[in-house]
Amino acid sequence: MNILQIVAIGIIAAMLISLLKETKPELAILLGVAAGVIIIIMVVDELYEVVASFYNIAGISGIAEGLFTTVLKIIGIGYVTEFASNVCADSGCKSVGDKILFAGKVIIMILALPIINSLLALIVEILP
Repeated sequence: MNILQIVAIGIIAAMLISLLKETKPELAILLGVAAGVIIIIMVVDELYEVVASFYNIAGISGIAEGLFTTVLKIIGIGYVTEFASNVCADSGCKSVGDKILFAGKVIIMILALPIINSLLALIVEILP
């Protein structure tokens, strides 16, 4: 992954989108989504290494693998909802993007409840 390539793609896409917004706004939206997907594809390998490191840490620490899986799901939901919300905002539908962010936060809270319960149980266990 070369950050300069990613930045170049982003800047070129932003300039093209600015030019196309006036004459062909639907094409500008598609170009924005395509640039985002290309950038995501460029960092997927690095993301795989991060996930593998998390599972390695889970194995070494003895913490349940399900806990790390849940944390990774929460992180993924955060990134996906942010990306989708930004696409909606770029398309002129900020209110829909806000609803996507809200839904992502609700789902994250639901996924976090078992972790919060475990943490509270551990705190109660430690307290005299």
